[in-house]
Amino acid sequence: MSYGLQIASLVIIFIVVMEFYRYRRLNLLTTKMFEVLIFLSVTSILFKSLCIFSYYNPEHFTILSAKLIHQLFYVTVNINIWMIYMYIDLRTRSIKNYTTPQFVLRILPLFLSFLMVLLGDINYYCEPDAAYAYGIIPLSSYFAFPCYFLMIVFLLLRSEHFKEKQYHFEFTLFLSIWLLTALVQYLCPYMHLSSASSCVAVLFYYLIFENPKDHTDKDIPSAFSRYAFEYTVQEFFKLRRHFWVINFALQNVESIRSTYGQKACMECLEKAIQTIPEFKSHNIFRTLEYSFGFIITSEEELNNLYGSYKLSDRTLFLTDYMVAPSFSVCSVECPAIVSSSEGLFSLLAFCKNGVESKSGSSIQIIDKSTAEKRKYIAAIESLLQKAVDEDGFEVYYQPIVNSVTNKCVYFEALVRLKDKDTLGYISPDVFIPIAEKKGLISQLGDRVMNKVCSFVRKYNLDKQSFLGVGVNLSGFQMQDPSLPYRLHQSVKNYDIPTKFINFEITETIAVHSGNAVIAANIEKLKKMGYKFSMDDFGTGYSNFSNMSSINYDLVKIDKSMIWQAFDGKNRKSMTVLISIINMIHSIGCTVVAEGVETENQAEFLRECGIEFLQGFFFAKPLPEESFLEYLSKTDDESGVSESINILKK
Repeated sequence: MSYGLQIASLVIIFIVVMEFYRYRRLNLLTTKMFEVLIFLSVTSILFKSLCIFSYYNPEHFTILSAKLIHQLFYVTVNINIWMIYMYIDLRTRSIKNYTTPQFVLRILPLFLSFLMVLLGDINYYCEPDAAYAYGIIPLSSYFAFPCYFLMIVFLLLRSEHFKEKQYHFEFTLFLSIWLLTALVQYLCPYMHLSSASSCVAVLFYYLIFENPKDHTDKDIPSAFSRYAFEYTVQEFFKLRRHFWVINFALQNVESIRSTYGQKACMECLEKAIQTIPEFKSHNIFRTLEYSFGFIITSEEELNNLYGSYKLSDRTLFLTDYMVAPSFSVCSVECPAIVSSSEGLFSLLAFCKNGVESKSGSSIQIIDKSTAEKRKYIAAIESLLQKAVDEDGFEVYYQPIVNSVTNKCVYFEALVRLKDKDTLGYISPDVFIPIAEKKGLISQLGDRVMNKVCSFVRKYNLDKQSFLGVGVNLSGFQMQDPSLPYRLHQSVKNYDIPTKFINFEITETIAVHSGNAVIAANIEKLKKMGYKFSMDDFGTGYSNFSNMSSINYDLVKIDKSMIWQAFDGKNRKSMTVLISIINMIHSIGCTVVAEGVETENQAEFLRECGIEFLQGFFFAKPLPEESFLEYLSKTDDESGVSESINILKK
């Protein structure tokens, strides 16, 4: 008589239990199922030990008591088999609530095995070197096992995680060991391998899914990891639970990181979790790189939090210094606002820089309009990526006319993005910042430059009476050291004179021209012969010293200054506009007035000495064919002797 296998299994499970309860655990259904699995495994091993003892010491047992011990053993074994299946089922299902037929299908083999244990018979084979039970009651486990084993294989083959090779090797190894022990036990019933089988299941689930150390964040020990947060919200969504995520996002990351380093940012999160009283009763998760949060399932608790919590920046004493971190706090109701873990992470990332509070509380409540805006931005991001990959942008051209002759002598290239199916026309003010954020602006800029050069060469516009074409450069593009070489390569490929290209940069970029890379790029492009214009003058810093340092060829006064001057209610704006025009002329720059929409505006600006006019009064931005038609029409009407032969090859 040997209990070696049972003792070894109990020791291994005991070690697992000690490690499992040593750390904080997630309050999840699957975690609770794992705890039940541990209890059932230990119970079945103890009952198995009693069964073995009864084989060799029958004098201590009556027939009924021996049968009862075996019945209890096989009941726990069969429940254990069912629990092993249910755990994997809950882990891999997209929805965890079962319909009645689904639940009946899952419980039916277990129910039939119970009937076999309750109504079946049992016999015993006892020899000095081998002893075991046989009959209908032991066969109940051999019935339950193949049923649930095949069901596990079936659901794993259908699982997206298994198809994506996630835990593929681990599941294959576990099922192989589980099947091997069952086959050996069936062929050699005297080996009593059920204890080893239960132990392997507990060890597998612990190492792969339920190890609390894997759920603890490595940078913030007082918080659960982002993986733990993701799995928790996934289970909540699968169970169709109603819950709220309260998220805290560190705002002044850049200043803390540049002053104290990356470690200080993590310490700020750690200290905030430890010092704010509201966090002590919740499991805290790291939600994003510089964010943490917790989950609330009670509306009453949520209302109390809204009523009592006031966000205040607290000075935190870190290892070697004091820091005053700033946090934005938002609340997301699930599944009312967002109904998937992917959508929740995307929404939290979208709101991490803070949104306007509409509740009077310092916690910003994310509503459907914010969620819809996030979806809109996500759709634009997807459309942008597709447009970059497939050259899906269009370039429109807006004429800039001589204020005296009203003839187009210059034109500006403007990129356009349009989704014909759902989003429609998307303003550059919307998609350009997104392209910058997603790192697509350089590719977008290269596409635009190639299209402009192709258009100019196709119709030989550089050989007509045009002064040039304006191409906008963003601040992100200007910080790319390779920019001058890429732009120049496009122009050279189409054999276009560099003086025909006028790069338009905003005031904000001009102010940062002290940046070494930006300054170097401007200098390189000017040496190559390219011209520069200050775009949207009057919307930024309006710094005349920067204008003189870069030596612009053109200064474009923003439409907001033009419209404000013609408002009729503020005469000072008109005086300011006239003064600005004179000051720009005084430093030797030519002026373009943007946003001209009426004849009255055009006439007044002409009298002020502005050389060029741009706006809807003359023409809106036009696609290539419409722009060519506009040139032909205005050329005929102007009576100018030199014709612009736009169709000349």
